[in-house]
Amino acid sequence: MKTRALASILACCFFLVLLQLLAAFIGPWVGMLTGAALALVSLGILKFFQIEVEQIWLAAVIPVGASLIGVALVFFTRGGVATQLWLAPLLACVVALAIVGIQRMNSRKCHLCNRRISDVSFACPRCSFTVCDACWVFERVRCKLCEQQKVPIFPPEGRWWDKQLGPRTAHGRCQLCMTPAEETDLRPCRNCGRPQCRECWDTANGQCSRCQWSIEDLPGALKFYMPSADAPAKDARVRTR
Repeated sequence: MKTRALASILACCFFLVLLQLLAAFIGPWVGMLTGAALALVSLGILKFFQIEVEQIWLAAVIPVGASLIGVALVFFTRGGVATQLWLAPLLACVVALAIVGIQRMNSRKCHLCNRRISDVSFACPRCSFTVCDACWVFERVRCKLCEQQKVPIFPPEGRWWDKQLGPRTAHGRCQLCMTPAEETDLRPCRNCGRPQCRECWDTANGQCSRCQWSIEDLPGALKFYMPSADAPAKDARVRTR
């Protein structure tokens, strides 16, 4: 657990103990009802500090432990407490487990690791899977499965490539994988003329590695992640140097 998350949880526990302690001094019924409210208060505090509690037991231990400590402090300082005040930790546990259960019922799971997705998720433009940030390859704009399997996003039809980048180049080599034109389908960038093979165009999500110009007819799911191409496209017949 990161230091920031641990410090936030400890601060939350300290505040909850004080809240339970003050409520118990006011009266046993107020203290008992406050125990039930601690689960909601702890959830709000953790949300405020942007702390996601993955373990269901930890979500219950925080309010239950704080309530129990608060009641115990009252017990030792007063030499005893009313019976209903000891129900505060039990109510805190019941409410906390109910909240966690409702959240898990309504939450989505990552299609790859099956982990519960909190607030951050990504829709892969290649396979349409919804994945968590741990299963998302940020620099490639795709999920880990599509990265491993080299799943293409552009259609294989030559007409589509002719429309986007112009005719195939018969000379030169791909400036990324260095495959010669005789062995691959080489297409020049409409803006700078830098040649790349279709596989490298697909790997780069339709973006030129030199001038950052992008293919205009990008799939909608991919266009959401890609920056708009501000550079004006030149004629497709720009010759490579």
